Amino acid sequence: MCMVHIKVFKFNYKIFYILLAFIIMFTGTFIYTSVKAINENSIHVPIIMYHSILKSQSGTYTISPDILEEDLKYIAENGFTTITMTDLIKYVYYDSPLPEKPIIITFDDGHYNNLTYAVPLLKKYNMVAVISIVGKYTDSYSESDEANPNYSYLRWKDIKQLIDSNIIEFQNHTYDLHSNTYKRKGCMKNKNESKKEYEVMLYSDIYKLQQEFEYKAGYIPNTFTYPFGAISKDSLDVIKKLGFKASLSCNEGVNVITKNPECLYQLKRFNRPSYISTYRFFNKIIT
Repeated sequence: MCMVHIKVFKFNYKIFYILLAFIIMFTGTFIYTSVKAINENSIHVPIIMYHSILKSQSGTYTISPDILEEDLKYIAENGFTTITMTDLIKYVYYDSPLPEKPIIITFDDGHYNNLTYAVPLLKKYNMVAVISIVGKYTDSYSESDEANPNYSYLRWKDIKQLIDSNIIEFQNHTYDLHSNTYKRKGCMKNKNESKKEYEVMLYSDIYKLQQEFEYKAGYIPNTFTYPFGAISKDSLDVIKKLGFKASLSCNEGVNVITKNPECLYQLKRFNRPSYISTYRFFNKIIT
């Protein structure tokens, strides 16, 4: 009878644990290096969203001049430096330097009280800000020439003056799509609207304000601000076709900016209501 000898493999646990430790160490080093590389090539940029500033009224979208000043003092005392959208775009596209702790202050809609109350405070604290106007509002008050902080909107002559001051940078908030009715919410695509119809409508409206900026202020905005933060996926191609390098949403969160230009679209912002203290408001941003 032929005897078959089978050699039984004896598992070496010592070698196994050594290999396992090596794999874990290698994987951990790789992950750490990757995360470190991402962190070194990205910056965090918070964006604050203000609207109206009034002494006699407050709410979700209206604050007092005193609250605004407290906010600006907090920004200054905590080492932040205000920048414009152009500064941010140049950082991404051309590697232009930014301050160590950049922050962007934005005002939506173009209320005349931004000029009345915000601009003097920005001057006082040596800061800059971004105002996104609604073209139809500006045209209406340019024609009537009303300048009341309680209800008016910036006129073209105000805009030209502020551009020349280098305190305010202006952006496009649509010409006539800042409404939330049964017809359309902001510049959202309607349910039964074809992609082509939607793109033509959106292009025409935004382009009209771009033309007015160029003809009446000698200036062309580089950022599009979505009304109500209402975003349709079909809008992105239109925004890019019009030459915008960035867009602002109403979603909350701190932006992680890299050298990829796509990171500049649908940037997040924190809306500033009146019913929270400056400390509590900024505490949820600066974490």
